[in-house]
Amino acid sequence: MKKATLILFLCLSSWLLSSQNSSAQVTVAQKPQPPAQYMIPPPKPGLGYVLIPGHWIWSREHKIYVWVVPGWVPSKEDYTWAPGYWKEVPRGWKWISGHWERIDKKRWFSK
Repeated sequence: MKKATLILFLCLSSWLLSSQNSSAQVTVAQKPQPPAQYMIPPPKPGLGYVLIPGHWIWSREHKIYVWVVPGWVPSKEDYTWAPGYWKEVPRGWKWISGHWERIDKKRWFSK
């Protein structure tokens, strides 16, 4: 039963991600909490992959934030993944999506 529930959840998350219905411009009164049940990410597919932690997306269709399970993506040369976070704004909380940040190579060589 747990396996079937996990597969259904992963399919729903994938569908929501691919539906292009996400936006980080919505504020909510209370900061949502991640699901209580911890989901173990799938095994690393090989070298050159970065784990993107579980995160929130806004579903316009359902008018709620939806939790997306962790997953592996190919790494980008000279970039590091900055995870998303909740930012308090005057009208509530706003989700700031995770994104790739360029690594400042000058910082490493200037020491």
